[in-house]
Amino acid sequence: MPLSPGNKRLVASLAKTFGELLPALDVSIGMVWRGAARPPEAKLVLDNQLLSIARRFVNLREGSADEKQRYYEEICSSFQLRSESNTFPLPERQSFSRNVSRKLDDSPVAVSYLETYDARHGSNYADRARHALFQFANLVIKSDGRVTETEEAELLILKRTLYAGGDAAPPPQTDEAATVKKEKEGETEEGSEIEMEPPRPLEELLAELNALVGLERVKEEVKQLTNFLKVQQLREAKGLATLAVSRHLVFYGNPGTGKTTIARLLAQIYRSLNILSRGHLLETDRAGLVAGYVGQTALKVREVVTKSLGGILFIDEAYALSPQGSGNDFGHEAVETLLKMMEDHRDDLVVVAAGYTQKMDEFLSSNPGLRSRFNKFIHFDDYNTAQLVSIFKAFCEKADFKTTPAAEERLVALFDALTATRDESFGNARTARNLFEAAISLQANRIVSLAHIDEKVLQTIEAADIPAPEDLRPSGILMVKDA
Repeated sequence: MPLSPGNKRLVASLAKTFGELLPALDVSIGMVWRGAARPPEAKLVLDNQLLSIARRFVNLREGSADEKQRYYEEICSSFQLRSESNTFPLPERQSFSRNVSRKLDDSPVAVSYLETYDARHGSNYADRARHALFQFANLVIKSDGRVTETEEAELLILKRTLYAGGDAAPPPQTDEAATVKKEKEGETEEGSEIEMEPPRPLEELLAELNALVGLERVKEEVKQLTNFLKVQQLREAKGLATLAVSRHLVFYGNPGTGKTTIARLLAQIYRSLNILSRGHLLETDRAGLVAGYVGQTALKVREVVTKSLGGILFIDEAYALSPQGSGNDFGHEAVETLLKMMEDHRDDLVVVAAGYTQKMDEFLSSNPGLRSRFNKFIHFDDYNTAQLVSIFKAFCEKADFKTTPAAEERLVALFDALTATRDESFGNARTARNLFEAAISLQANRIVSLAHIDEKVLQTIEAADIPAPEDLRPSGILMVKDA
């Protein structure tokens, strides 16, 4: 099966990454080469690595020798791989055997060279190479839309080989079948699993954005950003100059105003525009980035960023990384490491820092590098009463409940009271969800002892099921009263 349009976008992204590795690889080869002849070219070393992986996994695919041959040629052509003879390698068809040796090199030579470079320069090119090589193997195996148990097992062997001696944590040595099952379900340790489904159409994503309750200012900001990126791509295609603008963003506003929802949609929009290769969202906070011991925080940040590559890293309450008056808090180390990795992976990583307005401004002022990398700010307004009622009714519709007119009137009065006294603890959409959960609990208490309970009774939320304002905390959580 030939490469699909979605896979071809992955090819373009990987080819770009491999190209970015070449300068460091060339320097590292020169650093360690001790042979009498001239050291090999960096591209030839990397191409040989890719050829080895391609041969290995093409051999495992099901199909005729001719089909494998054609697919192998397409992979070589797509990545412009060449051998020492400076030609596209075309292995003999009899070499496509199902009896493939399970032995792999102890350490891929390209990765070994880059480890030497990283040790001297404090960079992370070896990690980038591991990630890209594993993605390449995923591409070769999974482009036909099906993965056999043999292919999964071989992929796991490669994964363990790549990460056996690197800075990234190797996969746990658990039962192989269980590990394969875990990876099939998408629970990857290194963030290397490729999103093989084609990207959603941009029009569909923008329609989903428009359907969200409220957020009018946010919607306009996202549309403007999308249009700007589309125009920049058109200019690039015509050979015109483009603006190098940071794609990292700051989302500020109170809790429950849709920041995570918008970030998830934006990740998919970026993928649809071929800006990100995977389009997923990884959420984290201070606890996910900061360790309690010297030297551990940088490793934690690198692990999280590696999992985020190809998508958006969403840092909730980002201001907690640089608390006021924190002195030598490990959060500062997390920020420094994050800034470096944002630069190293600027072509396939977007970071969204989120939090309260004032605290986010203090956070950005805590490190000069933050201001230069986050130059796009999107404010999320609080929801008004009508919007909160719409959100409540959306929860009802999704769970097969309906509100009576009297219940809706009481909802309006309740949200009016809550929004009039709201502070930073008010949860906006989270309050609406908490209130919905409280209402269905009260409804259950009301109807459980009825003599006749039909479908209509089960579905209906009445005014009596809506809590009174005095029964709720400001966040919208129903308070438990003493008996």
